[in-house]
Amino acid sequence: MQTAIRISQGKSGGTHYPLGRPVRHPKRNSGTKKEDTAATGKRHDFLTDKIPPLSPDFWHKDGYDGSPVNLTTPENFNYLYQSALNYAGLMGIKLPFRYRKGGSPRLKIPELYKAMDESVPECINLEEKEGRLHFCLFRHHDWPEPALFWIPIDFTERLPVPLRNIVWEFIRQFVRHHGVCNVTEAFCYDFAIEELEDWENRDSDASPKEIRANKRLADSYQSGKRAKALKRMSGKPFCNSLEEAVRNYRTEKGKEQKLLGLIREGMALITPESPNLTDYLYDWAYEEERDFYPVGMESQVMLVYSTDDTLAECMKGFMNSDYQETYALTPVTYRFLTPETDCLFQMGDYPERLSKWLARFTKHIADNF
Repeated sequence: MQTAIRISQGKSGGTHYPLGRPVRHPKRNSGTKKEDTAATGKRHDFLTDKIPPLSPDFWHKDGYDGSPVNLTTPENFNYLYQSALNYAGLMGIKLPFRYRKGGSPRLKIPELYKAMDESVPECINLEEKEGRLHFCLFRHHDWPEPALFWIPIDFTERLPVPLRNIVWEFIRQFVRHHGVCNVTEAFCYDFAIEELEDWENRDSDASPKEIRANKRLADSYQSGKRAKALKRMSGKPFCNSLEEAVRNYRTEKGKEQKLLGLIREGMALITPESPNLTDYLYDWAYEEERDFYPVGMESQVMLVYSTDDTLAECMKGFMNSDYQETYALTPVTYRFLTPETDCLFQMGDYPERLSKWLARFTKHIADNF
């Protein structure tokens, strides 16, 4: 069940998850049109699941001491009304809502939400932030789904040492800029390790050689070569100046030249002024009680040792199962409205540019190395 009110945890507007565990959502229109989904408040009309006209007030647990806090108060309604009135003014329209003194806020808040939902081109949710209700406008970016942009490092073993250091340093900076997790931090990693270690009981047809190989693979990820290689990617730089190293490297091999070109493009996406993926994390259909967690960005964009060893295949299997049961958290631009909001909702195209680059970068690696 989806709900129009989401009680956010942690920082406002953020998702529960760091940028680290697998996730699918029914892809919604990312442009100016809204579709009839629960997130727009149309298929499940606003608050009918949580605050129907004759329902009691809506409460949530305080983030500090767990005490109940009533959100359907006159103060919250007035804040929402002033926010809506201000935003309607910015749009140059009259808010289609008749203000009345008195009355129950649990009746007036759904009416005000409906008026805003009909007035703005964006999708809209009600969010709790610091004990107060806010309107939150949001739009989905155009992001391929389902898609796994897993960045491997095993292919670098086949590169000349100078180029290897360039690739390592670029990946190190990319991972740091976006807060990308490595495979050992993924929620299904432990399940995959257990499967490798218990392969003889998981696959009755497995040969002794296959069983030993998977046990060695698990050991490598736990404390061996793969564990050390992944840990090193969060350590000190591999070269003093990535820009200079890229500029000075010479090669006559076409696939290496193209790899360098992709790295140059990628460097332009991780400048100090560039956004990062955590800026776009928003769980638009959050529920406090849920059967399945969404597939997070941390699982869709991830640092891995290999994209095709047995551990990776096990993790893909777990993720495929999750994609059948839940939705994915893909990049969303969102904005909380206040009575002081001074400009209309805007969104850039950074996630679109990033996903297109990631698709070309990972494909070139898979096809050539």
